[in-house]
This record gives sequence, structure tokens and C-alpha cells, in this order.
Amino acid sequence: MKEPIERELKILIKEEDMNFIIKSYDLNKYKIQTNIYYDTLDRKVKQKNGAVRIRIVDDRYIFTLKIRKDAITHFEYEKEVNTQDLLNIKDEEILTWLKTHDIPFHGLIPIVSFTTKRYEKDLERATLCADITQYDHHVDYELEYEYKYEHNGISYFNQILKPIHLQYIKNCPSKIARAFDKS
Repeated sequence: MKEPIERELKILIKEEDMNFIIKSYDLNKYKIQTNIYYDTLDRKVKQKNGAVRIRIVDDRYIFTLKIRKDAITHFEYEKEVNTQDLLNIKDEEILTWLKTHDIPFHGLIPIVSFTTKRYEKDLERATLCADITQYDHHVDYELEYEYKYEHNGISYFNQILKPIHLQYIKNCPSKIARAFDKS
């Protein structure tokens, strides 16, 4: 079985740079997604450099487990479910993913949620995502370059960033970390 790998580059940008990217790449369609993140009281998921979430997009609920492999790569296990209440999930595959990574299903509680307005553009080598995320106490603007396959993504991402006079240097933690950072 192929490993469930997600490789992406992310950078926080200014609102005016986001507006320029949205206009330049003709990103006129977006989806609103709400992310609910879970962890145990003693933060077992965080200790494993992971994240457990349910993402709500339209009327769909998507369970995701991410475990960091390196600075830009995660193991990502994802499956559509029929509920936004994590404890109502009975799917054996999902329960196995959690067990494999030693995450206690019944100890998981919601820890934070936020809403993102996501614009996407399908490129030849990657998907470009422009995210405007509303947290409880602030808004941020993140540009994401999500690999479709292995290549020199930093070089291609830098071509996208060049018109706004930026170069890729990781400048942000995950959205979940940012949600806690400014709260």
C-alpha cells in the first residue's frame, strides 16, 4: 500500500499580497471550511507532532489524522465520515489509524475550531491554495503550495511569490498552532 504522504510549502503573506495572488491567478471561487481540532487533555496528539481534525465543507465531514514526517511532509490519513462529532465515528479504518499512532480515541476532546475561506488553483505540479483564516482573535493570510508529485517545489513556489517580492522561507507554524498563538 502506498504511504499517505502530504507535502506542502506554506507562507504567511499580507492581505494586499493575498488580493494580488487571488486576482493574478483568477481565483474567483472559494469554499468555506470549518476545522475542528481534537487532542487529549495531556496533549498526546501534539506530542506526536500530529493533528486530528474534522473539516466541514458544504454538508460534508472529513476526518483527518496528520503526523509530521519532516518540515514539509506529513503522513496524512483522510476519510469522509457522516458526523462532525468525533466520538460518534465508528469506522474501523479510522480507529486503526489512531491506534497505530498510539492516539487514544476516547480521550480526544475538541480543543479549537476556526473557519477558512479557501481559494484553489490546480497547477501542473501542485495545487495552489490561498487561505484567509478567521480565528477567534485575528485573521491571517496563508499561501500554500501542495505537491502533486515530487519535484523542486521550492523553485516553482518562488516563481509564484516573485511578483509579490517574496521568497519561500517557512515563516509560520500550522493553523492549529496559530489559533492558540494569538488567543
